[in-house]
Amino acid sequence: MKIRPRKTPPTADARDRSIKNIPDTKLPVALSEKMQLLKPYIEKNYDIITHSFYLEGNPRLEAVAVYINQVIDIEILNLHILKPLMLNCDREDLLTSGSHTLIETIYKTSITASRIAKIANLSSLVQTIFDGITILMFDGLDDVLAIDIHGGKSRNIDVPPAEQTMRGSREGFIERVDVNIALIRRRLRDPNLVVEKTLVGRRTRTEVAILYIDDIADPQIVQKVKDRINQMDIDGIVASGYVEQFIEDDPSSLFPQVYSSERPDKLVPYLLEGRVVIIVDNTPLALAVPALFVQFLQAPEDYYERTLFSSYIRLMRYVAWIVAVSLPASYIALLSYQPELLPYDLLISFSKARVAVPFPVVVEALIMEIIIQLVIEAGLRLPQQIGQTVGVVSGIILGQAAITAKLASPIVILIISVSVICTYALPASSLVLSTRIIRLPMMMLAASFGLFGLSFGAIIFLTHLVSLESMGVPYFSPLAPTRFSDLKDTFIRTFMWKMNKRPVSIPSHNPQRQGNTGEEND
Repeated sequence: MKIRPRKTPPTADARDRSIKNIPDTKLPVALSEKMQLLKPYIEKNYDIITHSFYLEGNPRLEAVAVYINQVIDIEILNLHILKPLMLNCDREDLLTSGSHTLIETIYKTSITASRIAKIANLSSLVQTIFDGITILMFDGLDDVLAIDIHGGKSRNIDVPPAEQTMRGSREGFIERVDVNIALIRRRLRDPNLVVEKTLVGRRTRTEVAILYIDDIADPQIVQKVKDRINQMDIDGIVASGYVEQFIEDDPSSLFPQVYSSERPDKLVPYLLEGRVVIIVDNTPLALAVPALFVQFLQAPEDYYERTLFSSYIRLMRYVAWIVAVSLPASYIALLSYQPELLPYDLLISFSKARVAVPFPVVVEALIMEIIIQLVIEAGLRLPQQIGQTVGVVSGIILGQAAITAKLASPIVILIISVSVICTYALPASSLVLSTRIIRLPMMMLAASFGLFGLSFGAIIFLTHLVSLESMGVPYFSPLAPTRFSDLKDTFIRTFMWKMNKRPVSIPSHNPQRQGNTGEEND
């Protein structure tokens, strides 16, 4: 497998430098001088609030709070910072501890908010403000206080619109990284769960959280994830899809090598298997690596339902994927090159339906495939109420119009419709997108070489799947290389009480999942 070369990780200074060359000047003692240094960076930004106030005492100590509107929690600012400082912070009492400890005395005795740090230079001060941190500056003190009270309005936790469930959790991630981490913590109360944060993007400085269970996850995979994220030297990221494209092993592949989901109940079992989860601020989609191909055909409901029902539904998904990829191509190959393989009555029926169609089979199928894909895209882009109506009405009207105008036969419309239904029966949206694309080259190969072309295309894709890796883990495992112990949770799902070991396909420190030894049940 060919993997693109990766750049040398940028240094910490390069990652933290601001867009403008802000001088690393030590902050002055006088408050007016601090404001004068800060003025060029905030005067054009009307959403940055500067609130002047005085600490109680005689003489009173002047101070200024600087923050970005609607980014911080204004209630915490008023009740836990400004109110204690203005009403309960006597400068005379503070000075008794010595001027050299005055700043520490203020935040240790007079501020009830947590997550407080000191800043002593201009570059850190400017960048901290634009990171959404509240700044407190005092007259006569060179250090300033940085208090993290992120808040403001955000979307409520709701059912993920693209990942509905009949049985299971109805909570989905939102656009706040801390809330999403909390949703994981509520389900996984293990002290070995590690949450590490980093900033990605020179301009956006987006928070990216890396989660893994320390005594389960393979250290090499964890380090590989960290290295690839740290190598992202880009102006900014606005969604987890940016990170996905930077950390995948083979960007040219049609198959997704990073699993994405909006549901915390999907990602917690992946953490328990030894995977690494990546949560990006400002996006509800979290990522999980390493990813396996079979993982994209599995759903959380497989483990919520009883074994027989879950196994049946999972087998149907494999059938749906094969049908979605190969059904139109098989129709083209049989009708164009090997009609003798069809039953005589069925062949006569197909021929009668195509008598008035002026196009070859492949052109007819491609026309309907393109129309159906455009209808799907239109339904996705329009408002939900209108989109559903447009999708249904367009499908019926266009299908009937195509038959009436002799542009397509009813059997082609049926085949393309079945293929689309099977495509959207797949549980992972990233695999749905891949399937929509894979169907086209399979149709072209079938149109060129018949069933031989279809077989050749299947061999090419299978060879590609076997050669792929995700974070160094074989992508087509447990099928190739074959991991017999993992097959009990591949095409079917065995009984929960038999799944004593973690998947061998995912490297882990601790293979035992339940029971004492589980050797007899493996």
